This record gives sequence, C-alpha cells and structure tokens, in this order.
Amino acid sequence: MIKLYSDPQCPNSHRTRIVLAEKELPIDTTELEPESLPADFLEVNPYGKLPTVIDRDVVFFEPSVVNEYLDERYPHPPLKPGSPAERAQMRLAVLRIEEELYPLYFNLVKVKKKTEPLKKMRAYLDMLDSYLARQEFFVGEQYTLADVTLAPILWRLSPNGVDTAKWNNLEGYMDRIFERPAFERSLSEHEQILQDRF
Repeated sequence: MIKLYSDPQCPNSHRTRIVLAEKELPIDTTELEPESLPADFLEVNPYGKLPTVIDRDVVFFEPSVVNEYLDERYPHPPLKPGSPAERAQMRLAVLRIEEELYPLYFNLVKVKKKTEPLKKMRAYLDMLDSYLARQEFFVGEQYTLADVTLAPILWRLSPNGVDTAKWNNLEGYMDRIFERPAFERSLSEHEQILQDRF
C-alpha cells in the first residue's frame, strides 16, 4: 500500500491525490498541516515537503516528480501521451503551469489587496481560454498530468473571487475535468466544501 502525506488544503497535494485516484491505487493517507509537521514525518522527509509518497520503502516528494513516478510505476490508465514529442510537450506544459499559474494563485490568496493579483489572474485566464478553444484537454485529446496540474487551481478560482463565466472554453474544460470520477474522489473534506459544483 502507498503511504501519502498530504496537505488537505494545498493544490500541490491535491495534484497527487488526483493521480492516485485516477490510478485507483490503495493508499494510506495522513493529512498534515505544513506549519506544524510532526517529528516522525520529518524523520521520513527532512525537507518537510508535501505531498510526500512512500512506495516500497522509497520516499518521493515534489509533486511533479511524485506524479511522474506514479504514472510510470502504475501505468494504467496512462497520464502521459504516447509519443516522445507529446510527452515533452506535456512536461513543458506542467513546468509552465507551475512557474506561471501557481505563483499567481498563491499571491492571490496571500495578499489582502486583491486588485492587482486578480488583474494578473484574469489576464492569464484570458490566454488560457483562447488556448483551450483548440483542444479538449491541455495537450491535445488525452487527459494528462498537465490537466492534473491545472485542475486544483481551477477548482479554487471561484472561492477566491474569480468568476469564470465569461470564458466559455475554460468553463467547458473545467466541466470535463471536474466531472471525472477520480477528481471527485481526490477531494479532501476542505476541498469538497470550497464550492458546491456537484
């Protein structure tokens, strides 16, 4: 059984829970608060990073690394495209989302004055909506780790004051990824009450 240490509120932990739910893997989950990590966890992972996964006594952390490991170790259903070029596109997409969208989100939730962070987030979502007009998922027609990386931030937009109603392509995409049974299974109790979408 896979051991998962997860922050029930953080989109990074949510990403890994989505992958585990897609794979329908047996997991033993321990929810932790990053501000008060217990000593026994820090013995397992001195870096104190969440999510942390232990599989076959090997410790993995950093969500992109964890998720790629899980997809390679447990390949069904696949969350990476089949061709090397498409896999490279997916990795680039994950990297760009991590470097561009995640900082926008974390800035939005941390600051008291939301005007400028909301403006930057809306500009990013304008671009994303245009991009999603051309395809069903982020990398073509297959649900991949790029979609897994996007989903937790998109789930948190409305509770943080971002109305997505004007972006039809984005809303259609959000419906497709949020309606996946694995997405619903991935939600922590905190994430379930963020919005009443279902």
